[in-house]
Amino acid sequence: MSKLAGLYPPIPTPFDEQERLALDKLEANLARWIAQPLDGVVMPGSNSEASFLTRDERLQLWQVCGTTLSAAGKRLIAGTGAETTSETIALTHAAAELGAEATLVLPPQFYKPSMTHEALLAHYRAVADASPIPVLVYNVPAFTGIDFLPQTLLALAEHPRIVGVKDSSSNIVKMASLLAARPDFQVFAGTGSALLPFLSIGAAGGITALSNVAAGPLRRLAAAFAAGRNDEARHLQLALTPLNTAITSKHGVVGLKHAMDRLGFYGGPARRPLLPLGADARAEIDRLVEQVRALE
Repeated sequence: MSKLAGLYPPIPTPFDEQERLALDKLEANLARWIAQPLDGVVMPGSNSEASFLTRDERLQLWQVCGTTLSAAGKRLIAGTGAETTSETIALTHAAAELGAEATLVLPPQFYKPSMTHEALLAHYRAVADASPIPVLVYNVPAFTGIDFLPQTLLALAEHPRIVGVKDSSSNIVKMASLLAARPDFQVFAGTGSALLPFLSIGAAGGITALSNVAAGPLRRLAAAFAAGRNDEARHLQLALTPLNTAITSKHGVVGLKHAMDRLGFYGGPARRPLLPLGADARAEIDRLVEQVRALE
């Protein structure tokens, strides 16, 4: 089984003021992320405005990310989930050709009532059968309305190319039951506020928005836990949680992009219909960013 353990940010897609891809800004951001204690990046993920990207835009983004990360010895995990099995397979092949070492696959979601245990098994097994790279299942019910059952994940874990899951539901009980049955399955925390609880049950790492702007403290948290310094790990987890909440469930992508702008990255505008942050939200994130700076 391919080992993907580590910390990965699902990186935002940089757009210019006309909402076009700003690939030069992506290259500059990647240089900064490569210098951070990260194991690679995910592109696109929920924080990348993935649902707003065309197929051609994904290819352009993978071209830049694949070339840059490969040269730096870091991984590209590509988001290749689509509404049909055939398009998911096609995107997975394209991503692999452009340097992706693994794929994070969102489930089809438009026909939610039809996404039964059997349908999900058939979809993911077909993708994995055709994929030249390892597959991670992406469980994010807040966006898809689909929450993978434990028995579905256990059945998918039997496939040699389906190596893990990113769980953004933060269901520690479900993930503990999964790892109790399959300790070799690679579980990734899907939000920065859950990294320590997930590590405590044997998670492989985190794929989190917070990793974009707080890679250093998150790596220290993981190292403290691994060394048995539980008080230090707990302190860091609690200190990071307010900013994580602000740039995920509270203010979303536009909040994350603002935090990036404050920290020297290029965040830039989001694509419509997402609206810019108001003054109060900007001030809140500015305050929380300064608190996290103090942890560095």
